[in-house]
Amino acid sequence: MMQFIDLLNSGGIFMYGILSASLIVIAVILQRAYSLWFAFRLNMDDLCTRVVAHIDRAEYGRAVQLCGGRHPLQKMLVAAILRANRSEKEMRRGLETEAVTELARFRRGTASLPQLSNLATLLGLLGTIHGLIISFSGMQGVDAAARQAALSKGVAVAFYNTFFGLTVATICIVAYLIISAKQGGEMTKMEATMAKVVDHILLSPEAARRTATI
Repeated sequence: MMQFIDLLNSGGIFMYGILSASLIVIAVILQRAYSLWFAFRLNMDDLCTRVVAHIDRAEYGRAVQLCGGRHPLQKMLVAAILRANRSEKEMRRGLETEAVTELARFRRGTASLPQLSNLATLLGLLGTIHGLIISFSGMQGVDAAARQAALSKGVAVAFYNTFFGLTVATICIVAYLIISAKQGGEMTKMEATMAKVVDHILLSPEAARRTATI
């Protein structure tokens, strides 16, 4: 631990900026991983089959009960089913309104990873320039030993910042690619499930839909 602190001190003030960015990156990655792989885990195929079966029997109340969880798909399904006795336009409008909120909640945090990657890179670049300034400033001295010391310190500062900044940026991009792939796959499944449920609602007998009691 002390060696790491010494390394941060050797790299200058911008190393602490990169460290702060890396802590935010870790927090975002953990939050997104927990949400996508645990909190929002749902067997969508099974849910779709059971909801459609109830809709085909005009059992809208039971269909709503099946969607009582906090998953975005369940929230959107409820918005559609509760409007099953209304016009198609009203149902789709309500579904789209709910989808805006729920999908934003589902994607929350993912888009920040590329920005954090850019921030880490820029902080690393600033640290690199800071190190070069130290090197060139030391060249003005008349003492050869002092010039050599300033040059060594400046180069070390530049390399430390460059390495740390690029390391954090690389981790950001790799995590973003993995999280985006998982998120995209889940959203595709949600869209397919929603389309199937809405189609079944619209293809149900009109009288059953109009008289259904939720």
